Amino acid sequence: KYLRGLFSGGTLAYETLLILLDYLPNLYSNIPLKKEQALANPLVSHKHTILDLGEDEFTVGRPHPMLDNTLRLQRLAKEASDPEVAIILLDVVLGYGAHPDPASELAPALSNAISSAQKNGRNLEVIVTVVGTDEDPQDLKAQIKKFKTAGARVETSSREAALYVGQRLQSQEKATELTAVDLKVLQQPLQAINVGLASFSESLRQQGATVIHVDWRPPAGGNEKLISILERMKKS
Repeated sequence: KYLRGLFSGGTLAYETLLILLDYLPNLYSNIPLKKEQALANPLVSHKHTILDLGEDEFTVGRPHPMLDNTLRLQRLAKEASDPEVAIILLDVVLGYGAHPDPASELAPALSNAISSAQKNGRNLEVIVTVVGTDEDPQDLKAQIKKFKTAGARVETSSREAALYVGQRLQSQEKATELTAVDLKVLQQPLQAINVGLASFSESLRQQGATVIHVDWRPPAGGNEKLISILERMKKS
């Protein structure tokens, strides 16, 4: 039902907010684009939420989430256990000065979150945006492989990840707006109006259906030339 984005910094979180505004009207954040979209409490998510965990309210007295996954792991466990959460979106930034192997900690947590949701009869989709190069010390391909093995969808572009999430949630919201069909209607006795061949109405009556037969035949016996003449006569 809802999205929870757990970002290690503001740049990708802000880009994601900009893209998702076209898809999700009820989008909240601790770095909102509009005042009315500000979270009342950054520690408590509301509907669709994008969090910048690198903001001061999360980093005072602790290492930045690009270096230390502790805060994100705690928030991930909390969000994943929420039965109303359908998608979790993460960013993982590689390079010098970042965590030496972020997937070693995040991938097992994501795998546990997905399996726990399945055991509880719900589907939890996880999308991870991995930003880096082949020359980064964390090994880009190895990081991607670990996240995919954990069951996550991996993107290397935050834009593509945001577009995917937006389209997924938009389609879900449209599906929930459809009016449910009352299947009891199909259990009611069949009533039919038959136009044309009388044999059809007789067949329905034999099956116990209530039928009104309309003895209709095409004008001029269906002769196209005669029908054309009749049409011209009507217009004259």
